[in-house]
Amino acid sequence: MLKIFLLNVHLIATIVWVGAVFMGTFIDWPAAKKTVKEEEFPFRFIVGQGSRVFYSVYTGIFLIWSSGIGLVILHPPQTPREILMLIGKVLALTFMTGFTMYGTFSTWPKLQLATHKEAHKLYENYMKRAMATFTFGLIASVLGLWIY
Repeated sequence: MLKIFLLNVHLIATIVWVGAVFMGTFIDWPAAKKTVKEEEFPFRFIVGQGSRVFYSVYTGIFLIWSSGIGLVILHPPQTPREILMLIGKVLALTFMTGFTMYGTFSTWPKLQLATHKEAHKLYENYMKRAMATFTFGLIASVLGLWIY
């Protein structure tokens, strides 16, 4: 029963985190760029979107890691294949977490004080990390399905 609960928490948290990254990367950013002149940066939209998604993303990160640890304790990997899948998933989640935290604690503070030109450059790099985060999220999800 606990395993089913943790699997559901893990799945929902994954949907929230990877879904937020997908929305911000592939839907919000292209739409936001169209709302301003080419040389301008949509500060209000991006900062507003970021502040609203913050709690959901970090709750998702906490729940993914904590439920994942619980699942490993309840059902430790049994075969070399399962061990490799788990290592791959942990690496993918580590990259996702690192990229997300870097964006929060490095990019966002710099963005608050940036000019329009600087903001575009900062956000361009931020979006590359967001695309990598999304890709690692898909990889971790597929590996998780193969483990169980």
